[in-house]
Amino acid sequence: MKALKNRAFRLNPLNRFFAKIVESCMLLLFFGPVWSGQAQNLPETSPKYKITRQVFTRLTYVFANSRPQPHLEIMARKSGTPNIIAQYQPGSRPLIQLSEEVYDLCRKLGKDSVNALAVLLSHELAHHYEKHDWYYTFGIGKASVETSKKDIERFESEADFYGCFYGEIAGFSTGRVFPKIIDLLYQRFGLADQLQGYPTKEERKAIYSKKQTEAGEMVAVFKTGQFLYFIQEFEDAASCFEYLLNRFPSREILNNLSAAKLQQALALYQAKEPPGFVYPVELDAKSRLTAIHRAAPAPFKATLFRQLLSEARRYAEKSREIDPAYVPAYINLASIHSLGGNQAAAIGVINELNSAKLTGNAYTIRGIAHYKNKQPENARQDFELAKQQHAYMAHYNLDLFNKLEASVMGNLLDWVESWFAQEELTASQNKAKVNKTELKGAEKVSASLPDKAPRVKVSEKPYLLIQWQPDNNYLLLGVQTTCCRYLVRYTQKEYAGKNSKNFGQSSTSTALVKQYGTPAYTYSAALGEYWIYRNQKRVFEIGPNGQVVSGLSYTVSD
Repeated sequence: MKALKNRAFRLNPLNRFFAKIVESCMLLLFFGPVWSGQAQNLPETSPKYKITRQVFTRLTYVFANSRPQPHLEIMARKSGTPNIIAQYQPGSRPLIQLSEEVYDLCRKLGKDSVNALAVLLSHELAHHYEKHDWYYTFGIGKASVETSKKDIERFESEADFYGCFYGEIAGFSTGRVFPKIIDLLYQRFGLADQLQGYPTKEERKAIYSKKQTEAGEMVAVFKTGQFLYFIQEFEDAASCFEYLLNRFPSREILNNLSAAKLQQALALYQAKEPPGFVYPVELDAKSRLTAIHRAAPAPFKATLFRQLLSEARRYAEKSREIDPAYVPAYINLASIHSLGGNQAAAIGVINELNSAKLTGNAYTIRGIAHYKNKQPENARQDFELAKQQHAYMAHYNLDLFNKLEASVMGNLLDWVESWFAQEELTASQNKAKVNKTELKGAEKVSASLPDKAPRVKVSEKPYLLIQWQPDNNYLLLGVQTTCCRYLVRYTQKEYAGKNSKNFGQSSTSTALVKQYGTPAYTYSAALGEYWIYRNQKRVFEIGPNGQVVSGLSYTVSD
């Protein structure tokens, strides 16, 4: 069961990459003046607040940059129509407010209720993280006399695009649900189709539809990059993140690109180095076993190795600049320094983190650097702390450290092969548990994309062409690389709150193991982990409480 503790993923899909944005219609969401009198807020212990907070947390993770996370308030229901639907208040204490009545209105959309909440929240978050600190001038019922309709459309169009994009990346169907929640808001609050100073309701829908199309392409490219990273096609994954970089220089995009470059450098490093410690950026430690068995390893390309490390370092540093508290960028940067031979710099990078932020993977990379810097006692402490926090391959790294420190070491290569052979045996035994039923949402992909599906050529060399087709329940991707064709189906993320349906037939990672066995490898997602089953061609996202949240399946042909 060692593989289940792997948290090596420093690609943030899940990122961890963008939450798809809300519409220009979100002008709707800004309802002018606040309540008359002192507003009363729902307590944070309220179930409504807890569910909204979970959506808010997932969205802020993908939006996050150096700006502080805004506060969240839900204003308690009062008699009559509220003056606020949702709004962003900038200032020294940035605040996003949502009315309880609007929360209840979202519930009318049934299984899309959480997506509707995400529409409203992601739009307001887009204003915050894109530094739209002019918000005070906007109001649904009363437009600012100082702001033209053209400027309002421009500002809201920006918020729509970023909100839609980041909302979708966070796993919510913001684009599909936007028109529904807009119609409900207009109907419930008796809004005229034409509000003074704003586009008409239908114009807002049209503006959003256009932005949704643009964001849809970006989401398809991001999801493709994520998928290619999952299956360890790192050069193609890097092409996707480079394509997005000019449009979205976010911490996740930069960090993902750094990770993809670092993975390529690791492949070269393994070709010249004997088996050793597993770096926390690695997805699959078994790649080392492949290198061991390779009769004629590929020649080490020193120039390319240095170039990849240099590029990875540049992107990791930029990611850290955007958000100095973003831990994955520190771990990747420390790994880059260590692979480049500068162990003191690797240790220094991790030491910059607040001790409360040190994750298992942070201890792992510092332990590796300490060992290579001839500080074995410091290394031992870090490897033990990494194991306590269930870091990626922490058991292996600690066992290897103890082996290297033993007075009679024996043949290290034989020991490494034996260790991984036991891992393979455990995986084989668990695979016997797989039964004939499949988790709902992870069925094999059988349909192909129609020729009319939108497409984008991300790269000519290496060749990478993407087609996509969204549906109510999944996003279908067609991916053509230099050597292969993939058909990928991402299931839409279902909310992990108490009022939502569980994903598939079971809600726990334990049940997933019983059905599919031990994953080939896992890595960290935005708020949990991804489990990769290479043989079954499946990927599952595991939420922070161990529930199965979403998944993808794929087929491949030459």
